[in-house]
Amino acid sequence: MLRFPLFGVPVSIHWSFLFVAVFGLGVYSGWEIAAWTGAVLVAVLLHESGHAFTARAFGASPVSITLFALGGYTSWGSPRRIGPGRQFIISAAGSAVGIAAGLGVIGLSRAGVFDGLPDLAFAFLRSFVWAGLVWGILNWIPILPLDGGHMLQHGLEMVTPTKAAPIARWVSVATGVAVAGAAFYYGETFLAIFVAMITFMGFRQGRTDEPKPRPKPERQIEQPPDQEPPVFPI
Repeated sequence: MLRFPLFGVPVSIHWSFLFVAVFGLGVYSGWEIAAWTGAVLVAVLLHESGHAFTARAFGASPVSITLFALGGYTSWGSPRRIGPGRQFIISAAGSAVGIAAGLGVIGLSRAGVFDGLPDLAFAFLRSFVWAGLVWGILNWIPILPLDGGHMLQHGLEMVTPTKAAPIARWVSVATGVAVAGAAFYYGETFLAIFVAMITFMGFRQGRTDEPKPRPKPERQIEQPPDQEPPVFPI
């Protein structure tokens, strides 16, 4: 595993991240596969940096980024409660940065800034635009554990805090079934399977994260509840 700091945020890249090279097969060949893999790595790291630095700006600490097979996630904790409005912004920030970067590359390309670059560089830029812009937009679909699912839940928490989690979970399931069904109908079998898998994972995680009633002790002691740092996968 490769570890390094990024402006004070610890970053870990697991060797399994190289698995993304497989998805470049059939589109690229030779060194273009390396360009594809590098572009996806930069795009995913940029995406997670959007989450990480936004969370840190809101007072979160510690903050860390991990990249692994098929994506990455940002984990953070906070000495004080961060409200649902700010958590919504943290969830949205990853894709927002990726979309902005992808649009920026398209704009620079149309302005002729990249004219004359070798084909390998163009393969990198095309891959970066896809990973940053296209995947950023897809990540806003309201399916847990995607960013869109977290955005939906935090938005609901501002309106109905006690019902936000179950509503978000069932909306996530309905959306996931609809998207997977549409993908299967149009012949995108891999996409259908992928969406179905993450929808199932989000549903199970949501059930696990729901608070369970605890037996009352004989003597009441005020203690802060134990909380796991929120996680925002790509």
